[in-house]
Amino acid sequence: MTQWVSSHFLGENPWLCLPEDEIHLWFAFAGDFEDPHFPVAARKVLDPGEIARVERLRHAKDRHLFLLSHLLARTALSRYRPRSPEEWRFVRNSHGKPSLDPETEPVPLQFSLSHTTGLSVFAVTRTADIGVDVEMVNRPVEALKLSRRFFSPDEAAHLRKMAPEGLSHFFYYWTLKESFLKALGRGLSLPLDSFAFHLSEERPCRITLSGKDLQHPEGCRFALIQPTKGYVAALSVALRQPKPMKVACFRALPFEEAASLDWTPAGLSEGVECISRDHGGRSYCRFFPDGGVGGCKSRVKKAYEQE
Repeated sequence: MTQWVSSHFLGENPWLCLPEDEIHLWFAFAGDFEDPHFPVAARKVLDPGEIARVERLRHAKDRHLFLLSHLLARTALSRYRPRSPEEWRFVRNSHGKPSLDPETEPVPLQFSLSHTTGLSVFAVTRTADIGVDVEMVNRPVEALKLSRRFFSPDEAAHLRKMAPEGLSHFFYYWTLKESFLKALGRGLSLPLDSFAFHLSEERPCRITLSGKDLQHPEGCRFALIQPTKGYVAALSVALRQPKPMKVACFRALPFEEAASLDWTPAGLSEGVECISRDHGGRSYCRFFPDGGVGGCKSRVKKAYEQE
């Protein structure tokens, strides 16, 4: 069963190049992994701590999604290093942010993992701290009530103005906030209202900080992505040295080579040029360190019009 995961999940040509100026996003849809042998195969790849967490989940669909997410992380990492998925070892910081064990990976890859009903996403890069979050948007939530409780006053006011048709913007804010906290590695030790995102169709997304112990990371950029209808994903990147960055999106498939994902930029983010095109089998979203934006406004506006 382990061999089934290691070879077929990765595809016949498992090695991918990850240049320093790229971030790769891997998406795995739960509906693609309904083979009855999948849970047994996935468990053979996970470590004892992950298995213990699986066993604590009560519902079969939650166990399946957890297995898929952590298998996605391990097999995606094995795209870039000569290591089988079951060999990866992880450690966590004091806030719970996972990273590769420095004793086994002296030059670690930076990564982030998230999942929601039906979809998992894994982000990986070499040169920046990153955070990713994904949410299913077509589900009932008390958006205004939650925004008053957790968001900044400006964010809550913006959602009130857009109600009721602006429900998807609640998830824009939520995923951006989650991804930003993940990139910083601080978790929920920082209140969600200690920083605010400002979203607009006419101008780039920007962030303001009000927390006393919160400093804006140099070169921090944000991107909102619609991987498919009904979902939104947010990516936060804290660049160590300002430079252009590109994001490639992939769809992980169990018995095929990885496929490029036909995704849609959900909005114009600060310092990000979002373009949707085929480039060597990959779709790209380009980051500019100076905050410049060009060549994508019509594409982004189209994304807003489709909401």
